[in-house]
Amino acid sequence: MRLTRALYFLSSNGFYVHAKNKTPNWLPILSQGEKQIGYSSSLRSLLSLKYLFNEEVSTLVAYLRKLVGTGHPLLKLASNMLDSPPKTAHARSVLLLLISKAAGIPSSTEMNSTDIKHGLHENQRHLAEIIEMIHLGMLGHRGNLDDSSTIQENRSDLEQGNKLAVLGGDYLLSQACGRLADFKQSEVVETIGTAIKDCVKAEFYLDEKKSLQTLSEWYKLTALSVANLVAYGCRASLQLVNHSKLMQDNAYYLCRHIIFSCMMYNDISQYAIQTSTTDNTTNTTPLSSSSLMLYGLSPVQLSYPYSMAKELEQHDPSKPITYTDKLTLDKCREQCVRETYKGFQLLEKFPDQSSQAVDTLRTILQQTQEGVMKT
Repeated sequence: MRLTRALYFLSSNGFYVHAKNKTPNWLPILSQGEKQIGYSSSLRSLLSLKYLFNEEVSTLVAYLRKLVGTGHPLLKLASNMLDSPPKTAHARSVLLLLISKAAGIPSSTEMNSTDIKHGLHENQRHLAEIIEMIHLGMLGHRGNLDDSSTIQENRSDLEQGNKLAVLGGDYLLSQACGRLADFKQSEVVETIGTAIKDCVKAEFYLDEKKSLQTLSEWYKLTALSVANLVAYGCRASLQLVNHSKLMQDNAYYLCRHIIFSCMMYNDISQYAIQTSTTDNTTNTTPLSSSSLMLYGLSPVQLSYPYSMAKELEQHDPSKPITYTDKLTLDKCREQCVRETYKGFQLLEKFPDQSSQAVDTLRTILQQTQEGVMKT
């Protein structure tokens, strides 16, 4: 029994942290960000959203109860995601709202001051919650079980579990789309629609690419599956308060650079170069590609270091380089640092450089930059 490759990649390589693995500790900075925006990013807050408590929620609860009875592996993933920190930290909504707060609300925008708290409009908070719902809905759709290796007597339960997982995803996505319409801003609906389209394209891209052959392929896969949902959310958040197109672009690209650099840092931290010094000579002990699994789920062939190794091999085919070589990881670190520098440059374009949100975003970039050079 195994989940689809798309769900494996997204659940393992998504923008949240599993403390059981050797990953950077983002929890302190995320907790700091939550306090600044007056918002909890845990999924418990998502499940208690007021707009989920309507006449249809009983339908979702019934689906979930039936899903429990099937023993579907998606339940384990849901349990891990619903667990409280420090096991899991959900950063999508926190990052979106931090960037939105850093951008501020234009003085020319006419809005009721009672709807603005902690420097954020209430609609921006609702949008962040909608982004979380879309992410969960897409996981439900991608949570179909490959039952080719399942014994016949359990197959009917697992097939039922697949159907219920899709129905649960449908419910969350329909609710998210309905709440988007409540904003009554077609531009926002179009922007988030593009983000959903990219999430769908990620699944087909994963099916097409059994392994990544270039760094650009890693960028494309990470953008489609992880970064674009939050980045388009940042753009839509600024559209809600009538920011300029230039400021929307700055928020969009800043979000992407932060996520790219954090994902690179997470991936690099999974790979340890084992060295031993004998007679002042440093030897590299290669690691087995068959045993390396990012977060215990995602195949190494879809990892950032693997794509970098393939990129280097193309530059000099006569000197094949494996992803376990120190040179490869050094190149990975350099690229990660370049992403943080791009983030710093965009952050300088935000209006209030003394705001706490800007400081927190700058700290994220600094910790990524410093941390990746120590791995």
